[in-house]
Amino acid sequence: MGTSEVNQEAGDGDRGGPNLTRCLFVQVKAEQAADFWSAGDHDGGGIVLSGADALRAASARARQMSRPVLADRRRYAGKNRPRGTARFAPAWIESQRAVNMATVLTDSGYVGQGDHEALEAILKQAASAGPDVCAVLPLHISWLADPGVKPLMAEVNQHEVPVALVLEHSGDPLGTQYAVNGLKRLLGESLVPVGLLSTDISGLGAMAYGAAWAAVGVTSSLRHLYPADRKGGLPFGAKRARHAIVPRLMTFMNVDRIAEGWANAQRHDDVDENLWRCFCVECGNRTMDRLVTCTELSLAAHNISILAELHQQVTDAASWEQAIGDALGCYDLLRHEYQVAWEPPAFMYAWLPRVGRRSWH
Repeated sequence: MGTSEVNQEAGDGDRGGPNLTRCLFVQVKAEQAADFWSAGDHDGGGIVLSGADALRAASARARQMSRPVLADRRRYAGKNRPRGTARFAPAWIESQRAVNMATVLTDSGYVGQGDHEALEAILKQAASAGPDVCAVLPLHISWLADPGVKPLMAEVNQHEVPVALVLEHSGDPLGTQYAVNGLKRLLGESLVPVGLLSTDISGLGAMAYGAAWAAVGVTSSLRHLYPADRKGGLPFGAKRARHAIVPRLMTFMNVDRIAEGWANAQRHDDVDENLWRCFCVECGNRTMDRLVTCTELSLAAHNISILAELHQQVTDAASWEQAIGDALGCYDLLRHEYQVAWEPPAFMYAWLPRVGRRSWH
């Protein structure tokens, strides 16, 4: 039996829960629970409620749990986040059991670069907290690089506790080949289930390579763990950017940029409108320039619908690489046929390094 098979079977044991295997969660803020409660209500879906009020939001809707629900306190985020050596709050652990969460997520602090003490403290506490506990590991991205990934794997396997990775980066944590390679190695050699919180489309790639589950945030702030020293806030009067997945490009993109691309393509007599139409349940075959003015709920519904479709299509490493290859082909078509010179996102080259940026151009 290979290591990936061991990892998969581990997801069906006492730790991690049988209903989390290949589950694609939608991650939302706790205060948005009422609006998004049905967001993960599709085959293989679930919802992660985020923030200090996550358990209160879950408790209010405990009888409506038709899909797996998780609570991520996100204690590790923000400028005043504690170090991973901080003790878990017993009430946070016990309250998740009382509300019948799909698995119990720890309220971990942050694990900085080379902070082995913090890593060990989280895993040791999680291992002693009970067989239904999953250790949340908010990690500096260097833990996926050499030599960090080796001690990370050793600690995870030694403590025999499922983990949920939260990867810190100012942009895309899985936009570099070293980070993707480190994740692949961890997934291939881990003896316990490995999930991902606060991720984006790369969560599908992680599951294709053996991750037990992944949670994709509905907003940019929930698709990343930003560094503590990141400058926050927007200039006065500025609008927060809105992002939508362009299905054929398999990319989260600013909706204004999507509308500009559509306007540019229309200048050509032979424009292929199917490139610009979305056939998801929410969009109903409309062109994607509508996303500029749609509501936040409609935008999120579009993204969730596209993610659910991708989840059904991407079942293994080969189908994940095929999906990336198809998306790169559409980028190529836009560049050469319609002079829409959009650069593919870095994660595509990180997961499919043999393509390379030069060969795409």
